[in-house]
Amino acid sequence: MTTVVNRAEAAERAVQERIARLEHDLGDLDDPGNPLGADHFLAADGRQRLLPAAERLLDDFGLNAEFVPSELGGRLDRLDVLARVLRAVFRRDAALGLAHGMTSYLAAATVWADGTGQQRRQTAELLLSGGRMAGAYPEPAPGNDFLHNRLTAVREPGGYRLDGRKEALNNAARVDSLVVFAHTPEAGGDAQTAFLLPGPGAAGPGITVLPRRRTSGIRGCVVQGLEFTGHRLGAERLLGPEGGGGLLAERVFPITRSTGPSMALGCADTALRTTVAFARAHRSRSRASLHSARTRFALVDAFTDLLVCDCLSLVATRAAHLLPRESRTLSAVVKYLLPTILTEMVYDLSIVLGAESYATTGSYGLFQKAARDLPMIGLGSAGTAASRSAIVEHLLRLPELAAPPEPAGSAGAPLAEACARLFRPHDPDLPPLRPEELALPAGGDSLLGSLPATVRRVRAAHGEFAGALGEAADALDTELRLLREDCARLAERPPGQDLSPRVYALADRYALIVAGAACLGVWRHGAPRGSGLLAEPAWAALALSRIVGRLDRTAVRAPESGTEHLLAEVLDRFDDARSYDLYATPIGR
Repeated sequence: MTTVVNRAEAAERAVQERIARLEHDLGDLDDPGNPLGADHFLAADGRQRLLPAAERLLDDFGLNAEFVPSELGGRLDRLDVLARVLRAVFRRDAALGLAHGMTSYLAAATVWADGTGQQRRQTAELLLSGGRMAGAYPEPAPGNDFLHNRLTAVREPGGYRLDGRKEALNNAARVDSLVVFAHTPEAGGDAQTAFLLPGPGAAGPGITVLPRRRTSGIRGCVVQGLEFTGHRLGAERLLGPEGGGGLLAERVFPITRSTGPSMALGCADTALRTTVAFARAHRSRSRASLHSARTRFALVDAFTDLLVCDCLSLVATRAAHLLPRESRTLSAVVKYLLPTILTEMVYDLSIVLGAESYATTGSYGLFQKAARDLPMIGLGSAGTAASRSAIVEHLLRLPELAAPPEPAGSAGAPLAEACARLFRPHDPDLPPLRPEELALPAGGDSLLGSLPATVRRVRAAHGEFAGALGEAADALDTELRLLREDCARLAERPPGQDLSPRVYALADRYALIVAGAACLGVWRHGAPRGSGLLAEPAWAALALSRIVGRLDRTAVRAPESGTEHLLAEVLDRFDDARSYDLYATPIGR
């Protein structure tokens, strides 16, 4: 046992040291002498380009190695760690995180999921040598511009002829490798097929790079389209079998839907940190000062929302390893819920800053940049509508799913332990990803199944905030019971009857209940009692109060003493330069 613990501690230390190195190299955003400081990022954003010095630093750090599995020479073992590392980049500039990071990873993930041994090795070599990738994913039916923004690949001797256009791709003209999904008529129906091909500069004739599209956020990203006209592809360019693109996308979406929004928490962190700096700079008579109740509540609510989002992100990224069949739904909840929570969080903070929330330069200029960038991160082919559809599909099956696992020590112990490990931020012992399982239907709903036992544990808790936590947990448990009843009635509808629009409200409720279960799970399993904020009931009580308040405004009231308790944590982390997530990572040192 001691050997296992020591190995786990060593693995976590290695992750922390890697993040500390990146944070140190990027330096302090508020230091005017730092060439990677806020003023330089804002100036680059104003010129609608990435900061060249930051790109060189990430190349020197070997950021691409974070996207390559360890068995292929990279550093990718766990999705939760990948998100933690990229938060350091998103904290400075979301456009940099997208263009120099996530865009390549989203494309590479398809190769890791279904590429041949040679394709995987070549892709690993490309990334480890500093190359870039982009992916043109298929547009799901409830997604974006499904009929008019697509590619078609028709068989011909020796391969395929590719035609069509994709209107918006990040880094389209700069990449060394492309993953594209195209409709293949010969495969039957609306079958999609994936292809791995060189970037536009080396792919041969029949590819036109379309003019750049300006965006309101992530201005440093060069977003362009690609038009294919009779472009020839050899059969060796197939990525997976012909007609298998839809299944491949289903395997990849649980990975990409969870990691992308988790990385974006770094951007939201900057919005909160900038607001704290603003509030601290104002005299006590100012309505924006820390003496104002409105300001104190806004800061604590934002911090609480970040913790809620990180609990949900943690569960979804770890579920891809531990409970892959359930990760499709969990990742859809992340992609569906986080953009809403974070956008509302930034709006509430903007009220504290007032006119300064529009500043494009100076001490508070990063706030408006974060406010513009965050909504852009949630776009894409696996966006809000597609994610909600995945949740609705799960709700239709919820009444028939297996009962929750029994506590450890029973026949269901392995599943129960896997569920407990979802909630441990620093637990490195995860099995490798099994992409073939990510698209299979779930046999249960472990997160909802964990809730009743956790609520019983909460009722037995003691301490200053235990009562408030118990009240909020009971309210969440009631919401779960009502959800199950509504889903049972939904499943009893006559065959062929259309779904009522009310089912979308059920999707909202389900997402919030899952978020609450994630927070309670992290409080219960995430840290030993007496070992810091996560072990205390104060944050969990406020987190559940926020979540239940979205479900029923009259259900519970957040404890005022809890607000003051978390405000002290907000200010301590600001003074110590630590992140506003589950990890309290030292930043900019």
